[in-house]
Amino acid sequence: MRRRVRRATTATLGAAVGAALAAIASPALAEPRWLACKFTDQGGVVRNFHMVFDDLRGTASVFDNGSLAEGSGTTINFQSIRSRFPAFALTYNRNDGALAIAAEGTYGGMLKGDCRRSPPPPGAPAG
Repeated sequence: MRRRVRRATTATLGAAVGAALAAIASPALAEPRWLACKFTDQGGVVRNFHMVFDDLRGTASVFDNGSLAEGSGTTINFQSIRSRFPAFALTYNRNDGALAIAAEGTYGGMLKGDCRRSPPPPGAPAG
């Protein structure tokens, strides 16, 4: 008789804990994260722009001169973010902050720079 009572109590307790966890658990929410990036162009001029990415949605966009351009063919994993834009393709290494930009339609080299986490820039669209 005692074993049955213990089993019933344990089962009831397990069900209650499971229900409580299900009630307080919420789905993962997407959180856009901003990066402040800079690179040196072919003429030696340092260029700055902001990039926003969202791991859950799998999107990356560049924010420059007040406009936001979303990349295509974006892949985001634990190590890197890769995305294509009409004039260039970029790769950001999440481990060391390295940035590589390859201009579309040109032959030769990549532009190199770096990105660091930053707050949203002034004028950036809300989340």
